[in-house]
Amino acid sequence: MAIEIEVLKPESVDVQEIVPFIFEAQQQLDEQLRSGNTEEEIERFVKGAAQVPFYYVLAYDGNKLVGLAGLYVLSESMVYLDPWNPLVLPRADSDDIFRRLVKKSIEHTQSIGRNRLEVFLMELTDDIRSTYDRVRPLYEAGGMRRGNEWTQMWCDLSMSTLKEPVLPEGFTLKRIIEVDNEEIWPTYNETFLSSGDNRYLSQTEAQRRESFDDFFDRSKSIEEDASLLLYDKDKVVGFMKINIYDIGGFVNGIGIHPDYRRKGLAKKLMTASLVRAAENSMENVVLEVDIENKHAIRLYEQLGFKSRRGSISHIWTAME
Repeated sequence: MAIEIEVLKPESVDVQEIVPFIFEAQQQLDEQLRSGNTEEEIERFVKGAAQVPFYYVLAYDGNKLVGLAGLYVLSESMVYLDPWNPLVLPRADSDDIFRRLVKKSIEHTQSIGRNRLEVFLMELTDDIRSTYDRVRPLYEAGGMRRGNEWTQMWCDLSMSTLKEPVLPEGFTLKRIIEVDNEEIWPTYNETFLSSGDNRYLSQTEAQRRESFDDFFDRSKSIEEDASLLLYDKDKVVGFMKINIYDIGGFVNGIGIHPDYRRKGLAKKLMTASLVRAAENSMENVVLEVDIENKHAIRLYEQLGFKSRRGSISHIWTAME
């Protein structure tokens, strides 16, 4: 029987069908890559997805659900696949179903007027690299090229011995919550345009601004005292923002304007931020950095960060 693929909004799917399917299909994934290890955990994950613009791409063999991909629409031009999606039941044609779900996801991205589809394959460690090696050719055959690779670094603030730094004359710090995004954007954009950040450089100007607006969304919980802007007199020249999650803090933006690099300012800014986060009882902080950015990795190591896992992206854009 031919495989049929359809796209539905969350309110149109049967949760009692979706949840056991995800539970079964995820058994092929390493435990750290799953969205839940019980059906109860997966059901909470599924219901949480309905809180943002979301679509399911579903593959059926007759009346049996055999494949699924979740699509988040979080900006005016970009769509994201759930990490490690599509999910497909093990069968002789599972690779073909995976590729078809990827292609249908691209088609749907185009149909809703978006021009970029991306998936982040997170929680990747050396011992499960073979899992990525298995799915990489399937993404590529479906039309999503390999994007970038990052290493995730973790800092135990409870063990940190960092002290509040002394800033050079004329430089000051201000909390991000005290400053409008429009004042931050020019420095943020110039910083990443000149940083060699491959993902940022691959985006359109509109997508870069959308990413900034998402990172600096004031509705998201941040460590207010530790999310800082560095000023040279009245000019923003650096930024570091720490979002708050259940597992701790996540650095969702760190950079120094290109005219102010190689002066030790990044280290002073990060040190000030980490000291204040620790003073407010934050126990750990995580960040991600492009594996090719050796200079930044060395700096983070000096501040007590250690690599523990990574992530890889695959991308489709309308320009390809």
